[in-house]
Amino acid sequence: MAHPRHELVRARAGSACEYCRIPAAVYAGPFTTEHIIARQHGGSDRDDNLAFSCARCNLHKGPNIAGLDPDTGELTRLFNPRSDRWDDHFVWSGHILAGRSPIGRTSVRVLAMNEPTIRAVRAALLLEGVFPPITSG
Repeated sequence: MAHPRHELVRARAGSACEYCRIPAAVYAGPFTTEHIIARQHGGSDRDDNLAFSCARCNLHKGPNIAGLDPDTGELTRLFNPRSDRWDDHFVWSGHILAGRSPIGRTSVRVLAMNEPTIRAVRAALLLEGVFPPITSG
């Protein structure tokens, strides 16, 4: 049985990863409630610091809160699902996720959102007509 807090975080996210937007219903991997700002960086266990994340994004994000923008080399914070609008930072090009801002580009890179395995999953979902997901925020 899932923890009630996990269910709250999942419902708030619409049952999709708040980073790569892969829907839980079509992705075989597990999903977790992850700390946007890791505890080791002073992040809390409050709901406003928790995100619904596929295990792949969570694994790549780890405790990172920033990375280097691949276009500029500047240190840039990662996408925060609680304070950033997804559509301001990301855009779909078929099954490829592109960053439309420094935060988006950095997050795509650090979280490896376009690694071959996840691209193949998204390409198959695109062919089935169930991808990309509709985003709203």
